[in-house]
Amino acid sequence: MPRLFTLSQARRSLPEIAAVVTVMRKRALRLDELNALASSMRRTTGADGDPVITDDSAMRAEMNKLESQIAELIEHLQRQGVEVKDIRRGLVDWRAERDGREVYLCWQYGEHTVSWWHELADGFAGRQPIVVSEWA
Repeated sequence: MPRLFTLSQARRSLPEIAAVVTVMRKRALRLDELNALASSMRRTTGADGDPVITDDSAMRAEMNKLESQIAELIEHLQRQGVEVKDIRRGLVDWRAERDGREVYLCWQYGEHTVSWWHELADGFAGRQPIVVSEWA
């Protein structure tokens, strides 16, 4: 059974979670840059129209390292009971209980605190503002 958080527990954990998410996002955005570069390198042709062969082994090594680091950061968050929903947006959820049912407390990179929740099946589009008095 997944760990359930209270609103105050999720909010207290946010500084550490936000720090991990910040690093994870940076790694993911760098990986995106390298993927775009690798894609453009594959399409590069010389003056004669033939493909230009480039040694991209260092770039591939960096991409593999970034992928591994991202996976480790996700695992770190999961061990704490936090679910990563979107790496690049920095979107994470904590399972919580509301009126006897499981829901998610939701936070996205750039927000100051955990101030949204949604039903398990609703996702980001179903986010609702947290009214603290309803979560006491």
